[in-house]
Amino acid sequence: MRGLLRILAIAVALPALAVAAFFLWASAGSYPKDRYGEVVQFSSAVPPDKDTLSVVSYNIGYLSGLTNNVAVRRDRALFDTNQNTAVDALAPIDADFVALQEVDLEAKRSYNVNQVEAIAQALQFRYGAIAVNWDKNYVPFPTWPPSAHFGRILSGQAVLSRYPVTDQERFVLDKVASNPAYYNALYLDRLAQVAFINVNQQRLVIINVHLEAFDTATRLQQTDYVLNLAEQYASTSPVLLLGDFNSALNRPEEGEKSIQRILQSDRFRSAFELADPANPAIATFPSDQPQFKLDYIFYNPDKIEVLDARVVKEAAQASDHLPIAVQFRLR
Repeated sequence: MRGLLRILAIAVALPALAVAAFFLWASAGSYPKDRYGEVVQFSSAVPPDKDTLSVVSYNIGYLSGLTNNVAVRRDRALFDTNQNTAVDALAPIDADFVALQEVDLEAKRSYNVNQVEAIAQALQFRYGAIAVNWDKNYVPFPTWPPSAHFGRILSGQAVLSRYPVTDQERFVLDKVASNPAYYNALYLDRLAQVAFINVNQQRLVIINVHLEAFDTATRLQQTDYVLNLAEQYASTSPVLLLGDFNSALNRPEEGEKSIQRILQSDRFRSAFELADPANPAIATFPSDQPQFKLDYIFYNPDKIEVLDARVVKEAAQASDHLPIAVQFRLR
């Protein structure tokens, strides 16, 4: 009898141990955590000397085009074509700063191309700040085929700059409390990436965010956090608060619109006129038939003067989002 019980115990324990070991491997990252927030230099070129500056914010959806979040097989040609389209759209802008969200650093899903380096080199950027938000060995999406779940994902956010990035801070935002623990363990971190940039002996602060997409309560918490953070920096420095806020004024299913909390701030102003939220000229998502503005650039008007703002429609469907560009001056 004891022998039988021992066999049954082993039969139960071994699968449980195997599942636990697999989960630890799947959720573990392979990139050094001390490099999750890293400042890099791509070249030694001299920074430009000019008064009028420009910034782009772009959720590039790891250059998967309209297939982002769709369970399909993708070939290498799709990513190469989308990268060329994105670069060709951004090159004429000659932006001084580009903030990227959902950019892959090394991932099986995008054929292990370091998209930050590729875009920085193609657009001849000198400096950058990289903030890792997804470092996993296994991601259970798309649902089918299961073979697609295996393979490293190293992804994040980045700020590219023609001026020296002196430092950066990486703030991990609240996760969705109602999600199962295993889901949150395998999911990306939502970040506020804060880059400090020396522009003509003046400190410019760029806060690059990618907020919660699916849970309103969590997105509201994250919005409050990043607004508070931005307002602290805005007391002493020019600040650009930008990125994918995953909130649109004309999307009823959201309930309370988290983006309203920033629009009601006394410290910040939107670079885009939002009086008509349904105006297709300002919409950024989805890129083939834009209906919603999910991507924004906010600034503190006592220290920044905005000269122009537009949606970069030339990027077409390189991503499921369209980039936005703003020209400005530091006061």
